[in-house]
Amino acid sequence: MAVTTITKETMATSPPAKDPLVGKVPPRKLTREQMLKTHRAHVKKQDLAPDAPRPVKQPVMADAYPACTKSIKELEIIPLSDLRVETHHRGQAVIVKIISAPFIGAGSVSIVEDEFGNVDKIAIYNQGDTSILSGVPEGCFVAIKEPYYIYNNAPGASGEALDFMICVDHPSDVLLLRFTDPVIPESLRLGPILQTADDWRNAGDKAFLEKDYPTAIFCYTEGLEACDPSTPSDDPKRKSIHTKRSGTNLLLGRYDAAKADAIASLTGSPNTDWKAHFNAGRASYGLCDYPSAKEHLTKAISLINSSSTPNPSSIAAVQKELTRTESRLHEETTGDYPFTEMLSLLLKQGTNPTPHLDRGSFLLNTTIQPSPHHGRGLFATRDLSPGDLVLVEKASLMPNQYSPTRASAALYASMIRQMCDNPSLCSAILPLYPGDDLPYSYPANSPSPGDIIDSVPIIDIFQAEGIRSKNCFSLPLATVLATRPSMPDNLLANGLWTHTSYMNHSCVPNTMRSFMGDLLISRATRAIKKGEEIFQQYCPVKPNPEERRKPFVDNWGFTCTCVLCTSEQKSSAANLAKRNELVDKIDKICAKHKILDNIAVNKGIESKDIIPDAAIRNVDKLMRQLEDLHEQEIYDGHEEGGVLIPRLTLIYPSNWLISAHRGRKNWSRVVKYSIKVLRNFGFRTIQADQEKSDRIEGVEWEPMGLWDMDGEKGQGKAAGLMTVHVVAALRRLAEAYESLGRKEMARRCEEAARFGYMIVCGFEADLGNLDM
Repeated sequence: MAVTTITKETMATSPPAKDPLVGKVPPRKLTREQMLKTHRAHVKKQDLAPDAPRPVKQPVMADAYPACTKSIKELEIIPLSDLRVETHHRGQAVIVKIISAPFIGAGSVSIVEDEFGNVDKIAIYNQGDTSILSGVPEGCFVAIKEPYYIYNNAPGASGEALDFMICVDHPSDVLLLRFTDPVIPESLRLGPILQTADDWRNAGDKAFLEKDYPTAIFCYTEGLEACDPSTPSDDPKRKSIHTKRSGTNLLLGRYDAAKADAIASLTGSPNTDWKAHFNAGRASYGLCDYPSAKEHLTKAISLINSSSTPNPSSIAAVQKELTRTESRLHEETTGDYPFTEMLSLLLKQGTNPTPHLDRGSFLLNTTIQPSPHHGRGLFATRDLSPGDLVLVEKASLMPNQYSPTRASAALYASMIRQMCDNPSLCSAILPLYPGDDLPYSYPANSPSPGDIIDSVPIIDIFQAEGIRSKNCFSLPLATVLATRPSMPDNLLANGLWTHTSYMNHSCVPNTMRSFMGDLLISRATRAIKKGEEIFQQYCPVKPNPEERRKPFVDNWGFTCTCVLCTSEQKSSAANLAKRNELVDKIDKICAKHKILDNIAVNKGIESKDIIPDAAIRNVDKLMRQLEDLHEQEIYDGHEEGGVLIPRLTLIYPSNWLISAHRGRKNWSRVVKYSIKVLRNFGFRTIQADQEKSDRIEGVEWEPMGLWDMDGEKGQGKAAGLMTVHVVAALRRLAEAYESLGRKEMARRCEEAARFGYMIVCGFEADLGNLDM
């Protein structure tokens, strides 16, 4: 797709259409009375269901258009009567007064009037509930930058008046104006509703007591504007309002503004400045800036102690926050987390738990650098051993929404709100890859998303949605819970981890990620050298090479060049076709004979559930044929410098045969096929010539050696793919060896299973979860 750069000379409009009104001023519109009557009817219905859930208007990337990057002062103010249908009015703006109560749906819909008496409808989308713009009260003034004028209904019959509206998608394209803002035309301007800073402060206090925090912020801001400009900057009245606004911003989670207000409220007196540093420390904590939080909180305690009347309760409150902060700093520098305790806290919350854990991020083992594979990647800052903690990252954004149908919309809405409320987040989120769907870009060395214009950050919702779709992760409440067979597999939330998002993909990665609440945990699955790139799996890999590679091209725009994908390309097309035929035959047989799950086997099975000999023999025969179609020089690392790679199409029949023989308590066969599962996942176990032994259960090997994949111990290189199925195979081996009287081998396999399960879950969890 060609990329259009938006410059001062570009006038972007909707694509050409057959509708003759496109690009023209409507000849007929609803009258003022018609608009207000219809609108009031909708508002009346809304009042009957005040607590109805608010939907989210998620962007359609095919309709993408750029956010305005100009200040309102740079734009030509035009009347509503000049708006043209289905047109983006680049370089222009409208200033309007809200003349109706808002109708709240996916957006806030209001009737507006300009200085010439023209009336129209406006729909403001993507505003968080911390902003008055999420439901603009009647009597307020707004400026719409580069307005997008669209149909609000389908074109009607000839002669029928049509309904139109201004659609504001990008949150930075609309500004809530102060009542005394000079940009408001004189004929619209009412003058200040309240006269003095004290009046506005009192109005803010009233709104605060009513828990209308956005209105309180608006009033405190007007109060600051109403302060006598001739008074010095350290005027106590001004400082007092900054203090109140700081506390209100803290309650709204607007930590950037809360910190700025706290610092602006400093007076030089210990009696009041301790509170300013206390607020600044809490705001820094909310931004996960723990060093800054510690600095402010330590200063707050020092100021309390040096004040005229030190207050023990104030010291206790600050010390509590400081202790929390020091705990986060300890986690950030050591990677020391009480994972079992954290899981217990999640489970104690009941049926609707919040995933947000009060923890810091441990990222010191990794750094972001240019990657020879794709753009930028994560690289190890020290040598890492198998099982080592690579990183623990707290989600930058993660809504508490575990419904698959709502999770993506919830994350999108959270992204927009948080970037508006805390512009400092933009520097972490906006550099992420947004995909190639945007038909435009922003010129270098010019304002672009994340920059502050007219006191708000420029937010491009289409860019944000691209970043969400290309970088988010789906996750359960905790990975360890998802390994339980009884857990539903569709309770997934969406989250964004900005640091981990730089980790590139490999089908056979050197790390494995897991989740606990809003923490992403990554552990090494093999040895990683300092300076080596760290990889993860973007999505579960498919056995068929063509099907496996397709999602990476379609969703992320790259062709995977991992050792598995590049090696499998050496297989002939004829061999791949024969493999697919055999896989289909095996699937048909296995589908007739359901594999017993762990719970059924643990409870004991009846004879009617035993899989027939003929089915077992057929699957075994077809599986051996399938093995022969995997060229040894490609898959077994027989070439010089070769690597043992997974044979993914063989995993399902191997697991099926384990269950079949386990049901018959044929333990030697369970050993044989469990070892095959490990080999088919790309791990080295016993020597190739020993695999054909009639007494394979008597062969000695070291299960903990599975994670020695660099070949330094003489076993040869391997590209093992770590999954929970590897843990299950090790457990079946331990069970089989125990039943055969090989207790030492059973102990070793159990040890390896516990180690593998630690990698899968992110911490040392009870293997019994696999049977729950």
